[in-house]
Amino acid sequence: PVNTEDPVFIKSVPNAKLYQAGLGNDTFYVVHLWGTAYEKGYAQGQLMAAELNSIAVETISYLEEQVMQMLPSLPADIADAIALYGVFPMLLQTYDWTRPFMRQEFVDELDGMAAGSGVPVEKLRAFNMFPELTKAACTIIGATGPATENKFLSQLRALDIGPDIPTKDQAQVTIYHNSDSSTNTFLTVGWTGMIGSLTGFSANGIGIGEKLWINPNAKTDESVNGEPWMFVLRNVLEYTSTTAEAIASIQNANRTCSIHVGIGSAAENDFSGLLIAAKYFDVPSASSMVWPGHPYYPGVLYWDSHKQPSHNPCLSDLLQQNYGAITAEMMALQIAPLAQTGEFHCVTFDYEAKYAFIANSRKTYDTEGSDNAYMRQFTRVDMGKLFSEPSL
Repeated sequence: PVNTEDPVFIKSVPNAKLYQAGLGNDTFYVVHLWGTAYEKGYAQGQLMAAELNSIAVETISYLEEQVMQMLPSLPADIADAIALYGVFPMLLQTYDWTRPFMRQEFVDELDGMAAGSGVPVEKLRAFNMFPELTKAACTIIGATGPATENKFLSQLRALDIGPDIPTKDQAQVTIYHNSDSSTNTFLTVGWTGMIGSLTGFSANGIGIGEKLWINPNAKTDESVNGEPWMFVLRNVLEYTSTTAEAIASIQNANRTCSIHVGIGSAAENDFSGLLIAAKYFDVPSASSMVWPGHPYYPGVLYWDSHKQPSHNPCLSDLLQQNYGAITAEMMALQIAPLAQTGEFHCVTFDYEAKYAFIANSRKTYDTEGSDNAYMRQFTRVDMGKLFSEPSL
């Protein structure tokens, strides 16, 4: 069953509060942040210093090993440079390539985090650049209208990158409380110290999720010179209020990698899918994405975890079987496990109730149960309560 208990308060520092959500070995951090970008970073650094130091040692080492194993799948020029110079220097080089395109707030937040935690800022920069090299094979579903039980939008975002990255021990929901009228309060579902967004939701009902796109024209469509894709997606959460604004934000961004993006809007009760790269941008309709193993269902836009266009009928069969009765909770408890998607984290959003259902892969020190998030216990988080958390 889904755990519905509220997160438990642990401690606070100026500009930040720490809670723990979940039960047993299926817990994760809930961190609330206030203040300027630097103050948010500094507060998280103070609050999560032990976790950030663990990431700086264990996770960075693990990622270096993994990237070396992935060299054959990376662009030849990047693979050659990594083989010559090493993973960590290339992650820092990626930061240097993308730095001119970042908002200053991202730089300030990482600087503050380093100052608050004592972790060298280079380690935090490298950690945040890792997604630029390894876009994950994931599943995206947006279902609304005739496809759902309540006729409102529900979204699945399942992250398939294997269950073993040590940062799973630092799974975290981070809520950015913004008081400036030009910005939104929003949350990201990720890990301690990761300031971009691959899964997120804003207080005004914009949700977002990402999936790898194996672009056959990647060599000409991609660029290392642009804003990291996780920062581009966070900008959507922080600065847009409608589907049109969200799409325009991504279209006008200096993009880098080839990815799929799913964008939902509670107010408009709709879901859009994008295919983007530095020199490519498309917003295909759900009805245009029809091929063997991937039929069209009114009210549903989906990409499974396989290379697209995927001809694996598993996910489409599950959508057909549950059509008209789909809910966020059902996608978490039934569709994701049967489709075997969401190895590292599995998240669904109920746009009407503003609930998130969250599961993470088995912690490194746990020996019981499945490794994969989609088979672990889900915790329901009331995002409305998170967004209304009083400041210190």
